[in-house]
Amino acid sequence: VIRLWDTYIAEPSEGFSTFHVYFCAVFLIYWSPQLKQMDFPQLMLFMQKLPTSRWGLQEIETLLAEAYVLKSLFHSSPKHLAAPLQAL
Repeated sequence: VIRLWDTYIAEPSEGFSTFHVYFCAVFLIYWSPQLKQMDFPQLMLFMQKLPTSRWGLQEIETLLAEAYVLKSLFHSSPKHLAAPLQAL
C-alpha cells in the first residue's frame, strides 16, 4: 500500500485523480476473468473483499507499471473518450 501511495504522491499536479483512473482500469482488467463469471451480488462481495492479502511488492509493481503504460498511451489523447462508437 505504501508503494501505491508513493506513486500517487510522486505524480505531477492532479496525479492522484489522473493516475488513479488508470490504476483502477488495470485492476479491473486483472480481475476481469473472475468478474465476468459473477452475478451482481457476487461481484459486490468480491470487490469489497479482494483476494489480495498475499500480494507482495511484485504484484503492486506490475499493476503500477501497466497503469503507467495506459496513462502514457491515453492521457494525452482525450479524444478517444469523446468520440462516439460507430457500427462497423
